[in-house]
Amino acid sequence: MCAARTLEPSLVLSMCALVKLRCRPAGSQPSESVSLIELSEKRIWDMIETPSIFRLQALFLIIQYHAEVGRFERAFMMASIASRHVTALQLKHESPHLSFVTQEIRRRAAWTMALLDGYFSVGLPGYSTINYEEIYQQYPCREEEFGSTDPDTIRGSSTARVEDKAHHSMLELILRISRVRRDIMRFTRQLALLEQPLKEFQGIVQGFQMNLTQLQEKIASVVGSSATGTIIQPNFRWVVRSLEVQLAWRQAHCDLFRLFLLGHPNAAPDVVLRPLGSSTYANQAQEICQEHSDWIVESIKNVRKMNLQVLFSFDIARCAYQAARLNLFLAHMPNLRSQLTSESAVSNAAECLAFIKEKFVSSAHAQRMISDLSLLIGAYETRDGHFGAAMALDSLRFSGDAVEKHNQLSAHSLIHQANFVDDSYLYEL
Repeated sequence: MCAARTLEPSLVLSMCALVKLRCRPAGSQPSESVSLIELSEKRIWDMIETPSIFRLQALFLIIQYHAEVGRFERAFMMASIASRHVTALQLKHESPHLSFVTQEIRRRAAWTMALLDGYFSVGLPGYSTINYEEIYQQYPCREEEFGSTDPDTIRGSSTARVEDKAHHSMLELILRISRVRRDIMRFTRQLALLEQPLKEFQGIVQGFQMNLTQLQEKIASVVGSSATGTIIQPNFRWVVRSLEVQLAWRQAHCDLFRLFLLGHPNAAPDVVLRPLGSSTYANQAQEICQEHSDWIVESIKNVRKMNLQVLFSFDIARCAYQAARLNLFLAHMPNLRSQLTSESAVSNAAECLAFIKEKFVSSAHAQRMISDLSLLIGAYETRDGHFGAAMALDSLRFSGDAVEKHNQLSAHSLIHQANFVDDSYLYEL
């Protein structure tokens, strides 16, 4: 298709549909884009037995479209079709006989499927459409290399990646962090089922922490490092990826160490935490969670001040949402050794909420986070019930027995927002 200098119609149609969706006047209905996405889907269904990378790319955009307009059920089912494309085209494996650009297209298609899967499964294998462990492709190359017109850069990129350990792309870092976060969420879910103490608990946590420390070195080599805050370069072409890398790394720490926060909805069960006593991790967990959630909040504040006119990734909204919730929880812990007040925590959460509202005002998949965070802020602001009342509200989605807690999904999970109905009752006699 590239040789013929033509574009796959389904890809063109889905691109146009997303552009029309995002560029429509505020408050208007996405009527024009609907017909475009339907035409794109029709072509894919008509050629379902002959998958191609270009139609797979169209599928990614179609799934994104359905998620943004609130058709979560269709987005999930289409993700399964995309996963079949990846398998049928053998995109999980390297093809060294192909050119550099073609190999990179294949790699990015496979890894895009992995990122997409995270929006549905959130650590639940039953909802997974692809496994990281089954992808044997290299991570995508650096952003500058993929878009380079210099033949020497293209020819030498593969060799450079082997020889230069610091030769990482921001997309690679996003994928690596995403994998760690997925594993932490799986670990969190497994803990919910335990009825006996876990001797290896702190050792497993230490393993995750070591992985994150190693990633920090890679991040510093690509993005840079700063002791005062997140590095944001407004005029940098990849500013969104750079921001996502930094926030996701910090969110991973919050996901990990909130396991030690007694009373937190995502904390490990009492049977696991009780034997720890005053262990190092138990003592440091509050400080670590506050450090990283504060960092995320401050980054969001800086982004709002800069008024960046870019499209932010959904994961940045997820990080803002989770940091706001954690900040509120920490401010009301009775034994917290910090200067974080209830007022400042509510103010921080309001900043994160304002960011999500501003940048995802027309995105249906962000509305559950907006409503959830709005209710939580309101509960903390009333002060009548103090910590207990607010946490009771925050725990509504986390009630139930161990099995239910294991299977529960966050407000930002697209599966959580889908409305699948088991119609088995129709077959009852």
